[in-house]
Amino acid sequence: MGSPGSDRTRLWPTPLPYEVAGGRRSPFRPSGPAAFSRLTVVPRPSLAAFALLSVLAVTGCSGDSSEDGPSSTASSSASSSAADTLVESALKQLDAGDIATAQATFENVLQIDPGNVYAHYNLGLLAQGTGDGALAVEQYDAALETDPDFTSALYNKGIVLEATDLEEAVALYERALAIDPDLASAHMRLGFALLHLGKTAEAEAHLSTGIELDPSMAHVQAPSYD
Repeated sequence: MGSPGSDRTRLWPTPLPYEVAGGRRSPFRPSGPAAFSRLTVVPRPSLAAFALLSVLAVTGCSGDSSEDGPSSTASSSASSSAADTLVESALKQLDAGDIATAQATFENVLQIDPGNVYAHYNLGLLAQGTGDGALAVEQYDAALETDPDFTSALYNKGIVLEATDLEEAVALYERALAIDPDLASAHMRLGFALLHLGKTAEAEAHLSTGIELDPSMAHVQAPSYD
């Protein structure tokens, strides 16, 4: 694969939409070439674009323990509903460009639901967008503690760690692809990282797969790893 040109697009952090499945939130798995539009690169990162997309289902998704009594179940449901409403509000605030208010709203979500994966994830994206890698990793780890299979958190954490621990970034991309082998951007990031580490054959395989899944990936620019 030739050296990327300076006019090529960078692979920015991109989240996945979520849907409701079996009473809980689970990753939406796109199919077909057009379905990868949400995973393709964008010319410039914008904080609003970092949020989980508005198609995110945020109501009626929380399961309650069968051991809880009626009052406990009602309280848990009320707290979950309040957290879901705040998440939705924060996403709208991001769409409107009100970053500070959105951040405060996500933080309020964690006061109600300390393990809320979407609040932690979006706070991680906001931190990553402002260059605070340490805080971003902390928030992604918190999201992954709730949902270890959250591929977007794995992918974005990998991007943060590329400059300081490329081997760990590789491991994160591999974890994401083990969960969903069709993540074109993860194949590309992994391929570029492996190429930098001198693992040419593996790198070319992943880069080829990424481009096969999404032909627009042929125009992405390799990270600098600085």
